[in-house]
Amino acid sequence: MSDINENKVNFSPPNPEDEAAKVIALEDWTNDRIKLLGWRPFIGTLAMNLELIPVVDHRCPTASTDGKRIFFNPHFLNDLTKQERLTILAHEIWHCGMSHFTREHGRIEDHTMWNHAIDHEVNSLLEDDGFKIPSHAILYRPHKGKSAEQVFELIKNGEIEMRGQCLDEHGNSAPGEDSEPGNDGTDGWSTVEVDGEGGITAKVDSDFRPRRSDDVWKDWKNKMMAAAQQCKDKGTDMGVYQSHIDDLFNSKMPWKEILRQFLTPMFDSTRKWLPPNRRHVYKKVYLPSLRKEKQLNIVIAIDTSGSTTGDIVKTFVSEVFAILNSFGGYQLRLIQCDMNIAEDVIFDMDNPFIPDDFKLKGGGGTDFHPVFDLLAKDYEPPEVLLYLTDGYGSAPNKKPHYPVIWGVIEGGVKPAEWGQSIDIDLGD
Repeated sequence: MSDINENKVNFSPPNPEDEAAKVIALEDWTNDRIKLLGWRPFIGTLAMNLELIPVVDHRCPTASTDGKRIFFNPHFLNDLTKQERLTILAHEIWHCGMSHFTREHGRIEDHTMWNHAIDHEVNSLLEDDGFKIPSHAILYRPHKGKSAEQVFELIKNGEIEMRGQCLDEHGNSAPGEDSEPGNDGTDGWSTVEVDGEGGITAKVDSDFRPRRSDDVWKDWKNKMMAAAQQCKDKGTDMGVYQSHIDDLFNSKMPWKEILRQFLTPMFDSTRKWLPPNRRHVYKKVYLPSLRKEKQLNIVIAIDTSGSTTGDIVKTFVSEVFAILNSFGGYQLRLIQCDMNIAEDVIFDMDNPFIPDDFKLKGGGGTDFHPVFDLLAKDYEPPEVLLYLTDGYGSAPNKKPHYPVIWGVIEGGVKPAEWGQSIDIDLGD
């Protein structure tokens, strides 16, 4: 740590000059975003998903994103050319689109190396698309086209010497790593001031409130796919981004994640938020009470013909039960059927599903009718029926009055035109 940081650091809010710079920079970047819509429609469309927030804060001397907002230092931005401003904007968007902050998993201790690897990946892509990359930016041209993971390994193994500067702030710094104002020996583009005696004043902006979460990054896949579809409908050439978009559309989301996305919305109808829980008020913590309006009725049907194995069933049922337990525990009805109903049993918190105790029953041909006939006799229909099968069998022509999700095992087919399907692969 430099001598400059041995002095006490004082903190202050942005001054009038900073506030004036914010207005200018925000107007410039807003116009740049509109320009991107015409010049690079795909990136411009994605840019509209991010709120632009100018801040003068020592924690953000350049720019950073939390997946919903781009925070940027107006003094930094105002020092750039128009072409470089466009590059920084696109740079932030691709960090989100490439899920760089979730891909860092397992590399936190090598955070600086990962920062260089992801900046290389973005800058390589943008240069090929005609963006102007600043001369000081990180770009290992002999390795253009390599992924961030590949470049990271090359850096870690000593095959690439780290050089250049990151165009933005990536957060998640290791403790003590450039975390104190003045550590880099600069004024951080007017976010840190040093007086004649070495005293430090760091700017802290109340508008700088990044909130990162895994859910935000996951949602970017949907944003990317929607933007690509819009461009496709308008006949826009995706150029150098086409291979990345193809990978996106061809990528297979793990079936467990898809299943959770199907089931989670159903819990909204079973719970009701009430006034704050009085037990926590004395601590000045206002937590809303939660009341279960009704018990969620989930039914899993298992096609027990020879093509369905016990391992697949155990994994599938265990995953559903884990999802239910994460919401407080609900009743789970498990029906085994080949040509006829072989077993019909209820599992709940008092009688949990135990994978090691499970045994398949049946093993003949496949007929889906008996399960639907059985459920038709119930007074209330299920909230959802999850049917695990290879799909080769006779299914009703008429869609039931409740949601049906076909869990189609690898090599199988969806057995009916109605209902939704999830491809089940034990490798996920």
